[in-house]
Amino acid sequence: MYPFARSLFASGSVMVLWLASFLSVQIDVQAQAPQKMTVRRGNAPCLAWFSESQTPPAIKGILLCVHGLGLHNGTWEAFGRAMAEVGYPCYAIDVRGFGSWMEAKGRETVDFDGCLSDVKQTLKVIHRAHPGLPVFIVGESMGGAIALRIASLYPDLVSGLVSSVPAGDRFKQGKTTLKVALQYLKGADKPFDVGSGVIKQATLKPELRQAWASDPLARLNLSPKELIQFQSFMDQNHECAKKVIDRPVLFVQGVDDKLVKPAGTEELFEELGTKDRQLYLVKGGEHLIFEENQFNQETITYLTSWLDAHL
Repeated sequence: MYPFARSLFASGSVMVLWLASFLSVQIDVQAQAPQKMTVRRGNAPCLAWFSESQTPPAIKGILLCVHGLGLHNGTWEAFGRAMAEVGYPCYAIDVRGFGSWMEAKGRETVDFDGCLSDVKQTLKVIHRAHPGLPVFIVGESMGGAIALRIASLYPDLVSGLVSSVPAGDRFKQGKTTLKVALQYLKGADKPFDVGSGVIKQATLKPELRQAWASDPLARLNLSPKELIQFQSFMDQNHECAKKVIDRPVLFVQGVDDKLVKPAGTEELFEELGTKDRQLYLVKGGEHLIFEENQFNQETITYLTSWLDAHL
């Protein structure tokens, strides 16, 4: 069901490009016909969503999406389709250690340095494919922190940042830290089930829990060494926020998030160096706001308005 190379197919009014070779791929989109795509060797496994009905003048900007811990680029599908229909075609890549990377022997572990390199290169490819169009980076949870890091390191590659629940301050963090420490004694590189607990905290919706837990591309088992690397990466959020000084930023946080503390996101928001910043609190929102089709029309309208204002 999940071969190393996936094919191009059309569904509804949005075309989806599945690029999951463990050798990695690069996307080249013809400027005059964005729905026609060719595959070339490049970096991270990537998906793209474009509206078949749109011509280049109808495209207002491009989004590059980065997923959360344990998830993969396919979790952006519904979001990608929705945004493509309002003028913002989307790309989404797999973070190293997740999604299609799990099929790549020797490269299936978490690697944030490699991920940052992948995102940088993918942004360059997108700019070449869409010359003159603004490119925004969008991330959620772990992906929100990665997007924040990219905006601080390579502001010339992004026109703006949308970061959903990027904070590293989590509920029951002490309990998780102790669990990781005990597992470390059993083997630093030995994976154990951390995903089940994350899912229970992230949502109270039975259907989302079931879909997440049964997704063959979701990764529920991580090693203590990978989780320590993850926490170290998240702990650097505050310094990165201060370095985002000349790009517009939209932070998004679910009010009912039981995984990441809303207060942590608000604190991180206040540390942003840029004056052009907004914090959008989603009433009734849990941990996932954009991925796994968890958004509503109000959220899409708000995001589209913010993007339109920063073209």
